[in-house]
Amino acid sequence: MNPKTVSYGELIAFFWTFIRKQKWTFSSILIQDCINTFDSLLWPFLLRWVIDIFTQNEVNRALAWDALQLPMILSICLIVFIEINSRSMGFLLAKAMPKLQADIRMAMFDHIQEHSPHYFNERFTGSLANKITDMTTAVESIIQQLFWPIISSIAMSLLGALFLWFVHPLLSGILILWIIVHLSICLMFSKTCDLYEHRHGESRSTLIGKVVDSLTNNFAVNLFYRFRFEKNAIISYQKDEENTNVSARRYVEKMRSVTSFFYATICFIGINGFVIYLWLQHQITTGEVAQVFGTMWNIAAIMWAVGGALPAFFQSFGIAKQAYSVMLDPKDLGDKADAKEIKIQTGQIIFENVSFHYSEKKLFSNKHVCINGGEKVGLVGFTGAGKSTFINLILRFFPLLDGKILIDDQNIADVTLESLRRQIALIPQDPTLFHRTLRENIAYGQPAATESEIIAAAKLAHCDEFIRNIPSGYDAKVGERGTKLSGGEKQRIAIARAILVNSPILILDEATSSLDSVTEKYIQESLDKLMQNRTSIVIAHRLSTHSRMDRILVFDKGKIIEEGTHSILMSKDGLYAKMWNMQVGGFLPETPLSKR
Repeated sequence: MNPKTVSYGELIAFFWTFIRKQKWTFSSILIQDCINTFDSLLWPFLLRWVIDIFTQNEVNRALAWDALQLPMILSICLIVFIEINSRSMGFLLAKAMPKLQADIRMAMFDHIQEHSPHYFNERFTGSLANKITDMTTAVESIIQQLFWPIISSIAMSLLGALFLWFVHPLLSGILILWIIVHLSICLMFSKTCDLYEHRHGESRSTLIGKVVDSLTNNFAVNLFYRFRFEKNAIISYQKDEENTNVSARRYVEKMRSVTSFFYATICFIGINGFVIYLWLQHQITTGEVAQVFGTMWNIAAIMWAVGGALPAFFQSFGIAKQAYSVMLDPKDLGDKADAKEIKIQTGQIIFENVSFHYSEKKLFSNKHVCINGGEKVGLVGFTGAGKSTFINLILRFFPLLDGKILIDDQNIADVTLESLRRQIALIPQDPTLFHRTLRENIAYGQPAATESEIIAAAKLAHCDEFIRNIPSGYDAKVGERGTKLSGGEKQRIAIARAILVNSPILILDEATSSLDSVTEKYIQESLDKLMQNRTSIVIAHRLSTHSRMDRILVFDKGKIIEEGTHSILMSKDGLYAKMWNMQVGGFLPETPLSKR
């Protein structure tokens, strides 16, 4: 994404959304930060006071004691005050920063996770997670650098110019001139610094996405022993990340080299030389010389810190802008402003002149289908015929090109996604499990389910038996994506989850494909009971499964070329009958008849 897509204004507005939730806390931190600058300005003033007292009492030093008591007391008070102020500011930051990061993290997570499956199919999940991490890290860096040294330097410079005005007005003018030149140079470099860091951030996110993708598929890497292959595949991305990182860091050093030159010439040669000249001309006292030297040293030190902080500040902005780019991705399947909850009575599903294209592939064109409420419908066809797309459109995973889908005369495009998905239970061919307990995975579709309801669903799905043989039982964690379970065990957990949902519409997408024949027989009986009085859509390569359906739809290249019961389709001697006769072991061949 082009870095110009995200402006500083957009990013600042995004941060302000969360900062204003703690506006009084951050306001207090800002005030305390400015107060801390008095420490660096009052010490030179106190030193001037003490030196002038020493100078005035050089002949009879005993007389200096009375005059020294007040500056000494003020020095002790200053130490105590600044320490209390600093610790108070630290505690406020310790409370405010984690909350700010948490709010931003959850806002980004909410935005990203509500995209469609297609969105995630086009992106590395590791890269998306990295952008969330980058944003929370960057916002902390930005705020910390903003408070110190950027805001501190501005406050100190303005107060320092005021202090120096009372010593000699020209000193104040030279200081302001130096600050303007210094900050102008930093800002001049900042835009390019931002660009370099944006490139580095993108290359780093891509690299992390590649690393996560390889680690996620570690089983395949082990199976084919492709460790060196994976390393070589990542090397080019690592090299790109390294090169962009080096370019960004080198540019920062160029900026520091230029600011160092002005720091040395204007600050030390200009101001300090002029101070010595004024002292030689008896225009300022020795104490004032010490005050000016001390003040300028402190201001120069913090401005030097600014010279180092501004590149890092804009680097953090570059990272944040790169991370914020995901927030500009529109939700491809969001709800309409006036969306209402769907109300399902019978579960009738109607495709009314539906057209849908997937990338360059045209699947449906003016499709019209009616599935009656409570009807059990089987979908048959070769791979790529449109069966999975058919059910994905019912779930509203993809937007339609034209037409509409009605459930009980309600356009699913006009209802909330949450209410729609709650009314449909899907048992997929490749179920997804979380690295959580078996209990949590079963109850995912119905988090408020009781223990007895969870166990009852597990028994119907015939997974209670193997769960109880696991040492931790229902409290056992299944591993990332369920890697600790076999394919059949994962599928039974998914079936138990769907049973627990108890929705009026049930979709089975190869729900028993990973089961052995004995287990499938028992689970099929449970599924038959589950499908009673529900609108059920079944996809199965094992055509014998469809013999119990009320109706079968035969798909070919996005079109329904046959429909009817098993016996009617067999009597037609069409594509369905030919596929039935060609099955070996009860499975549908993967390729169309024309290619066999």
